[in-house]
Amino acid sequence: MTPGATMGVVVVGAGDMGARHATHWQAVGACVVAVVDRDVERASAIAGPLGAAHGGDLGPYLRHEGVHVVSVCTPTHLHAPFTIAALEAGKHVLCEKPAALTLADAHAMRAAAVASGCELRIGFMRRFDPAYEPMGTFIGRIGRPVLAQVTITAGVRPKRLMHDALANGGPIIDMCCHVFTQWRTLFDGRPELVSARGYTFSDNKPEVAAIDQRALDSALVTIEYADGSVGQIQVSWGLPAGIEAVERHSYVGPDGHVVVDWPKRVTLRDASGVTRWSSSGVDPWREEIAWFHRELRDGAERRVATIDDGVEALLTSLAVLRSVRERRGVTLDEILREDAREVEATIR
Repeated sequence: MTPGATMGVVVVGAGDMGARHATHWQAVGACVVAVVDRDVERASAIAGPLGAAHGGDLGPYLRHEGVHVVSVCTPTHLHAPFTIAALEAGKHVLCEKPAALTLADAHAMRAAAVASGCELRIGFMRRFDPAYEPMGTFIGRIGRPVLAQVTITAGVRPKRLMHDALANGGPIIDMCCHVFTQWRTLFDGRPELVSARGYTFSDNKPEVAAIDQRALDSALVTIEYADGSVGQIQVSWGLPAGIEAVERHSYVGPDGHVVVDWPKRVTLRDASGVTRWSSSGVDPWREEIAWFHRELRDGAERRVATIDDGVEALLTSLAVLRSVRERRGVTLDEILREDAREVEATIR
């Protein structure tokens, strides 16, 4: 890409996330060349107001010299094929989180990025949420170890594919990945042991009856870290449809207590008293895209999550799912060893 030239972007996937990406890319000064989706009417509805083309096939746009970036906003099981095709065509990629449903796909994405020399980033937009920085700062003031509790509850998701084990993987993969990436930074390392119990609260709900392989939608997850910190997640997407979504974090350490009513308020209580922070209303998706735009255009500091971040989050998600299946504690090394055996088997 010539310095100073307008960045050309193609958005793959014309759902809510695709619409968000397309709008924000245009807003930060890029040119949305096209929106691609097998449902061309949905693609047209997003592309039209932006003056962009639309279509059902990504291929022609990968051969377009004016396209520099591909935003992948499809269901998770399609992330790898679209991402790899874009990288092999010499395009940078911003792929929505989670990176993939399997380590094999995530590793293939990483290999394609290395081979192409192009940038591959994963859309963990919470790094750009206004609450993220004060939360980390406050937690840094409460000492170690930390006892963490996160509660995430919502009704059956309006996007039904989010409940499909073969398409999006449910909240353990699709939602908890945000917490896993945050905790890896906050607790400065990988989980040492993952234990979980999981359920499908939506089993008898008509909204998901047509999904053959429903993902776990509810779980209690406990994660132990090397510094002695312990995190627990209580998550459910299986409540009755229409129930207001709630997310609350609590972090207790030797020197204080941090409560986060995500994403609007962060409160620290320590020996100095009570310190409060409230949201400034910044859109984290827009900030993430704006920053990636600056990284590519100006060489700004790398802040957008990498594929390595995506792999680490997926490892933890897979450890949770194995713990649920086998009703025991699981280490990430177990997941890695199994992955290595699968790779060796394919080579043979």
